Order: sequence, then structure tokens, then C-alpha cells
Amino acid sequence: MRPSSPAATVTAAQEVPQDPTAPSPIDRELDRIRQRREGRRQFFRGTFDDWTLLFGLIAGVVFFGGVMLMSSGYIAADSVVVDGALSKTPLDTGEQCVDRTEEFWFNIWASNDEIFVQTHNAPERGTVLVISLVVSGENPMTSIFKGGLGDIRSQLLLDDELADGTYTVNVTLFASDSAVDLSPVASQEDFDEEEASLFPVKVKVVSVEVHTETTGGPFSQVKEKEAEIIDTESRSCWTTEGLGKWGWRLMGAEWGGGRETAMLWGGSAGIPAWWLAFVSLGMSIFFLCVQYPLMHRLYHRDDADLLTTPQMRRLIERTIRRVSKDLRFDVDFDEMKLQDRPISIDVYLPYSTTGKTIATPIDVRTEITKYLLEEYAVFGEMRPLQLKVVCTDSVTSGDDLTSLDSNFMAWGSSRIPLAEDYSGFFSEMSAFGKLEVAGQESLARWFRKHDLVGFGTAIMADEEAVFVRVIYRPVQRFAYFLFKPSYKDLQDDLEKQLSSDLAPHLRGRSLVVSARNEKSTLADRAIAGRVEQGVKEYTGEAMVAKMGGIAGALLQNPFMGDILSSVEYVAHKNQGRIDRYGYWGLIVFVWIPFMASGVLVGAMLGLVARMPFERVLAACMIGGTAASLTWAYTARGIIEFMERYQAEVFVPILLAIAVALTWLKVRDNKIRRREELFRDSMAFFAGASKS
Repeated sequence: MRPSSPAATVTAAQEVPQDPTAPSPIDRELDRIRQRREGRRQFFRGTFDDWTLLFGLIAGVVFFGGVMLMSSGYIAADSVVVDGALSKTPLDTGEQCVDRTEEFWFNIWASNDEIFVQTHNAPERGTVLVISLVVSGENPMTSIFKGGLGDIRSQLLLDDELADGTYTVNVTLFASDSAVDLSPVASQEDFDEEEASLFPVKVKVVSVEVHTETTGGPFSQVKEKEAEIIDTESRSCWTTEGLGKWGWRLMGAEWGGGRETAMLWGGSAGIPAWWLAFVSLGMSIFFLCVQYPLMHRLYHRDDADLLTTPQMRRLIERTIRRVSKDLRFDVDFDEMKLQDRPISIDVYLPYSTTGKTIATPIDVRTEITKYLLEEYAVFGEMRPLQLKVVCTDSVTSGDDLTSLDSNFMAWGSSRIPLAEDYSGFFSEMSAFGKLEVAGQESLARWFRKHDLVGFGTAIMADEEAVFVRVIYRPVQRFAYFLFKPSYKDLQDDLEKQLSSDLAPHLRGRSLVVSARNEKSTLADRAIAGRVEQGVKEYTGEAMVAKMGGIAGALLQNPFMGDILSSVEYVAHKNQGRIDRYGYWGLIVFVWIPFMASGVLVGAMLGLVARMPFERVLAACMIGGTAASLTWAYTARGIIEFMERYQAEVFVPILLAIAVALTWLKVRDNKIRRREELFRDSMAFFAGASKS
């Protein structure tokens, strides 16, 4: 990351001209930075962030492996020792859970207008579950019967005409003397027929509060019954297998809807608060200790490795000199202009062709971009590069074969003087004809070897060089995804084959070969890690250096790239606030119960603010732990509060509004960043071309 600074536009007049043949002090500084960074290429260097990554991987194996083992039921599936012991922490001030593994018990809960009953540890014989709704001191208003074998689950639907108030629910399980399945029992008549062989196993009585909720809009209001169970009995301890299965559900809910959604869902289902906190904290530790070191490795640079504007200009000059030598074009570096700003690096480069130039402006731009991005990867420069290349010659301003023929005519007219004796001219024409035939035959074999079709070829020659330009297209279907060889690989292979096949016709001349895929884009040929396109009237194409390894693969895909670049943009815009509140502000940011304020976003903000790795890790760990504990031990209270004031219907609405606002904010930041990125670059390029 580079500290925020005003955009700097640099021309050659602003610094001492560099001698291209002798190393300068800036060259030596760049070489020292390169050596330091290349010396850190090994994956595990023994630094604090490496040990953090190792700890995160081990923690992930223990956490996810433990939950998998618990949910599998292979070890202590029915044991409640874990819940019984860990629900006695100082934070669990309520009544402790009760171990009922050896006794029969009912689990009774309500959802909307239904009352649910689930039996546990019922005898393995014919059973009948009876649920009755009773007004105090009166006969049952309604009853349902459900028969079965062993444990039974059933539900009672409240009548829409039922008046609001407090009622009593009587739940009784009857068992038979035999192991006959009593599933046919579903009514009072069926029960009366079997009653002689039944005896009650257990009876439980709970209170239920019934009230009417009005939902819908002003023109489509619907009244629905809502039930709330009032049960003073201590909760039953959860088994190991039950906790494990709910662990996966909570992880999925937190991954898809955030910590808040998972906590509220788990709290409404009666999941112990300590388990809610443990699952949330386990995920936070894993993702923080794994992804933050990878992010740090990809983005962080020591202060001594940050390139100044003169160093950046010199690095770009050195790279362009190398490319100009390969492609045989000339650059007047006095006319090159550089804009160095916090969110991008913009380069304006005019160049002129030589007698050996067959590269078009798009080829020149591609090669320069490719090698600059390779240098950026070495120096850890992750800002987008925007490059505008302008050919000052009218001859090669286009990217087509007509310009190549024009080049050939220009070369010929400048080098072959008029004479009365045309024997030499016709001799040269004959030699070129043989060269062209041999070249076309070699190209045909090369196309067949690589399963390609020629989209356009040109063979030209003068007394100094032979020029071959090929535009090819893969024959296979879905070539954009399946065709693996890069244009560089194929170009090198073609040059090797032509050097062998045309050896008798070269006669000491150099061979210049250019090949490109007609279907490839600039980003493909430049081997960019990520590409950003302009929006609306702000056009352009900005490319980010490709970083290898696990960090690059995980963090440079389009989805993660957009997220990280938007967070980086927001951090640069709020640099003053981040510097002002620093460590404590980062803790509060991660702690506060709002969407998109998790440990990873906090880690990215600390990284952009160039806070030390250890302080960012500690702040996110403290904030994440506080958030997990806060939500875990308040989720049930929030649900009960909303139920008491009949406001639970607003929970999904509030969550939906929070998600929508977060999405709109992220989208707005992304659009604003891209507009600023390309608007200022377009203004810079327009001014550079007029000067």
C-alpha cells in the first residue's frame, strides 16, 4: 500500500536526465529494493504473519474437524457433558441446563400460529401424543391426537377465531403395552378404541399467550394469530451430536447473512449462548488468521520499499527502453509524462518507428504493459496502471495489415535508388519470391501443428531484415477458455521454426517475428492480474499486476478484487479518521453490530492505514470476540423483547433494509472510485497530448 498523497505529474524537466548507459543513484536504489523483495519470495519466512497463518490453518483444522466429528455422531453422540459444563460460565447467569438423557421429556415451542411438541426418550412401544388447548378451569377447547411408535412430533394449529389471551396447553404421552405401531390413531374416536390398552407416560402443562398480529400494507392488511410459550422449566442440555449439526447451520447462516442473522436464528431455536459465541468466534479466528496474512503479503510494503515518484519514473523508463530495443522503436523520454496518484499510475508515451519496426501501437502498448506489470509485481506495486501509447508516425498508426504494406513500400522507396540497370532489382524480386514461398510453406506447417487458422499474414524484407507478421485464430471450440498457449509461447515457437526453415534465404539478415491471437484482449496479452473498465462517459482500461501464489489466486479474482479496491478507496478517503482513531477506532468498527463490519473488513482498513500487523490483528481479534459474545448473549433477550412488544415481524424487514443499504453503499463506492480513476486519467492524457 502507498500512503495517500496528492497526484504528481512528472516530466523530464522536473528531474535530472538519466544516462541510459550508466547506473544512476536511483538505479542503485531500485536494485536494492528489488534484491530485498526477491529475497522474501519463499512461502514461509518465519515472520509473525507467517506464524499467524500457520496458527490459522491449525485452528481451522481443529475447529471444522471438531464440528464435523460432533455432528457425525461417532463419539459421545448422546452425551450432554459438554453443554452441561460450558453453560456454567460467568456469562451464563440464567438457570443452567438439566441433564435428561436418562428420562423422558417434552420439547415445546411456538412458531407463528402453531404450537409444536417433540418427545424425547419415549419408550420403544406404541405411543399416542395428545395436545389440548384449555381455558383455565374448563374443558379442552380443541385437542389433536397423533399415534406412532416411540418418539413423536406433532403440532397444534390455533383457530383464527380464537380470542387473544392466556391459555393452558396440556401435553400427554400415552404408551401401549405392546410394540404395535399406533400411527392410525388420529382422532378422538381412534383414541377411545385404543384407550383400554394405553397408560399415561408423562403429562406436562405450559401456558401460552395468544395475540393477533396485523401484517401487510394499508390496502391488504392480514390478521394472524401469534403464540408465545411460557415455560418455567429449566432447558434440557443439548447432546454433542445436536450441537454439531447446529454448528453447520449457524456457520451457513453467518456466511450468507452475517453474524446478526445467525445469532438471532440460533437464539430463537434455543441454542446455548456459549455455542453461538464459540461457532462465531471460531469462524472469525480462522478467516482472520488465514486471510489477513495473505492480504498482508499481497498488499503490504515496508516504508523503505515504497517507490518515490522519481523512482517510479526511472523504473518505467528502464522497462520501456528494454521493450523498445526488442520491438525496434524509438522513444523521446523528454516527451514522456507520468501522473503518480494514490489510486493509479498514468503514463503518456509518444514513440516513433524505425526501419525495423513492424509492431503496431497496440503491440507496443501490450508489450510495455506486460513488462511494467511484471516489474510492479516484483516491487509490490498494486495500484492500477493506465498507459496511453501514441505513435508519432502517420505510417503505422493503424493496427492492420495495410499499414504493414505501407511500411514495406516506405522501406523500399527509401533504400532502393533508381537506376538504368534493373538486373539487380529483378534479382532481388526473384529472391524475395523464393523467400515468400518458403515462408508461406513454413507458416502452413506451423498453423497445422498448433491447430490454428491464419487470420492475416505478411512477409516483408529489405537489405537488413526479414519481417514476418502473423495473426492467428484457434480452431477449437470455446478457445477463449480452453486454448492454453500464450501469444508469447507461440511467437517464440514460430521464430524458432522460421529461423530453421528460412536459413538459406536470410543471407545474414536478422529475422523479426510478430504473432498475436486475433481473439485475445489486451488484458490477456499483458497477463494482468485484474482489469478495470471505465464506466459511462469515463472510458479507459486500468490493469493491476498479477501476483502469484495462494494470495494472488484468492484475492485477485474479480469479486474479491472489487471488494478490496473499494475498501481501499474508502480508506484513502477517510485516511484522516483512520489515523486519528487508529487502534481503538478499529476495535469499535469491528465490534459494532452492523453489516459489513467484520474482522476481514477491519483488517483491510488497518492494512490500508499502514498500521503494524500485530496491532491490526489484536484490534480485529478483540473487536471480533466482543461482537461474538455480545450477540450470543443478547440474541435471546432481543427476541423475547420483540415478542413481548409484538415487534418480531419487523426483524426480517430491518435485516432486509440493512442488507439493501449495505449493498447500495458498496455499489456507490465502487462507481465513485471508477469515475475518479478514469476521469482524472482522461484529463491527464488530454492535457499531455496537447502539450
